[in-house]
Amino acid sequence: MSINKLKSVIRRGTMFGAAFAVVAATFAPASLTFADALNPLTDRSLTLSSSSPGWDFKDGSGNSTYAPANSGANGQKTGNTFAFKVSTDTATGSGDALKAMTFQYCTQSAGNCIAPGNITAHGPNNAAAIAAQQSDLEIVTSTPTEVPSGSFATYIDTATGAIKAVPTASNFAVFALTGAGVDTIPGTADDVWEQSTGWTMTAVEAQTGTSNGKPNQINLVHDNGTGTVAGTGFAAGTSVKVQFFATDTNYITNPGEGAFFVKINTFKAVNNTTPSAPVFNLVTDVIDGGVTVANVMNLSIQITTKVLETMEFSVGTVDPNTLSDAQLLVANGNADHSPCDRIVMGMDKNDPAKNVLKMGDADGEFSLLTTKTYSTHSYWRLSSNSSAGATVYYSGNTLSNTVGDKIKAIGADKKAPIKGSEQFGIALANGTGTDVATVGNVTTGYKVKYSTETQPGKVLEYGADDDAAALVALRADEASGPVTETGLDPGLLVDVGSNPSYHTPQLYPLIPFESTDVNGDPIVNYNEGAGSNNLAEYGTINTKYAFDETSQQIPVALATEDDQVVDCVTGKMRYIGNIAATTPAGIYTTKINYIAAPQY
Repeated sequence: MSINKLKSVIRRGTMFGAAFAVVAATFAPASLTFADALNPLTDRSLTLSSSSPGWDFKDGSGNSTYAPANSGANGQKTGNTFAFKVSTDTATGSGDALKAMTFQYCTQSAGNCIAPGNITAHGPNNAAAIAAQQSDLEIVTSTPTEVPSGSFATYIDTATGAIKAVPTASNFAVFALTGAGVDTIPGTADDVWEQSTGWTMTAVEAQTGTSNGKPNQINLVHDNGTGTVAGTGFAAGTSVKVQFFATDTNYITNPGEGAFFVKINTFKAVNNTTPSAPVFNLVTDVIDGGVTVANVMNLSIQITTKVLETMEFSVGTVDPNTLSDAQLLVANGNADHSPCDRIVMGMDKNDPAKNVLKMGDADGEFSLLTTKTYSTHSYWRLSSNSSAGATVYYSGNTLSNTVGDKIKAIGADKKAPIKGSEQFGIALANGTGTDVATVGNVTTGYKVKYSTETQPGKVLEYGADDDAAALVALRADEASGPVTETGLDPGLLVDVGSNPSYHTPQLYPLIPFESTDVNGDPIVNYNEGAGSNNLAEYGTINTKYAFDETSQQIPVALATEDDQVVDCVTGKMRYIGNIAATTPAGIYTTKINYIAAPQY
């Protein structure tokens, strides 16, 4: 229709003219600044790392421990993820190149753009505003940097486009999905998210109407490392993501309440050669635009509950993991194994002599000899939900008789057994640090060494669990090291071995306690109790023991952990006794107390 004919039609009546004006407004808004209806960005979205208002940035306990930048609880330091599909083909050689993108934050989706926020008179985001539950949108950037291309896959999952980690030294990334016949970055593989590099980021004020004077627009200009604006591009229909990360020094603060809108435009020209200070012509240079994404501020749901402190600590002479179902029934009245059975106090729960050990020559009423080192053993097992770990101590006296005679304790610093010399000592009969290994998500280490100095005709170590099924099988195999499936009752394998929380009885994450020797040098005194104590019978002496008599008043640490919860750790304690020819005769006894101290 010609202009003259159009004028003629308009003159025919006011009512028709009013109707025409409505139709015209639908397709041509009064402000053309943000409109290019022919080429909109499609499938667009904005995802915030937190939808909390900017004044709400602490965790449920009212501190920042679990509310770091870019986390769900922190509305003050948020990251923004924009996703959209481009409509216009800007790939190399297809036409106009893509040179810039803008993201303009406003209180409404059309018309004048005022930066969102609820601070009275739009003052600063300070303590007073926070106390009044107020915050304005704020884009905080010092010298924003692009994620280096070599680090892109560290922070972005190239298969899904999701965030894997938040960088500390870079602030944003632009990336596109290649595949489905669309090769947005020539020469690259399909169906992966790949980075588009060479972008420069600035934050500027871009408000119309009333202004609060705060930056509300992010400009991304492509300079390709040249210092001047240069083009790049994506094929039509390409999915693009723009990721703004939040760190402690570069972030976006959410408005204090309600909804806000972000207007997105892409540009084919920037009317300035300096990427850090671009000038856009929003009428002639828009490629794809005229679209917004919306978001609404909401307070987080706060849930409060308690996890009470728990601890399970058992001390005894028999590890139920070594018993058959029938033996376990006699030992504790229950034939079923669990992943963390309590240590029991004997092979028969009805035996009044609980937690009693004998040490010495069985043919001589368990008496000590000057020609051999005799030993025995016991166990303790600890579980605790103490987040700062736990320490296990011992307290007690050396072997003594009723008239005050004592077998001399080895002392605070470990020594090897010496037959014919008075000695009483203890040590952990667990493995060493070389046992530590991680399989899947389970770490094992310092495994219990169940083997004893017991061979046909050579029995120098007596334990309350001598008849335990697994230990009998272990002795038959002349094996060393932890109990394996050999000799274990099938019920134990089903009930315990199939449980994913089960691990071989071990000390880890506790480790033998490190102290200092008489010279002030570091030493671990209680870590060498596994092995042989007698040279003539077993061909080697590869153990060392210690016993500090001051432990009666001040408990002495055996093993410790200070960084995590303690999950069913097991210590095997081994005891030795040696006498001299002049050791006074008598019946010698002692009591050793084990103390577990969790740290919260």
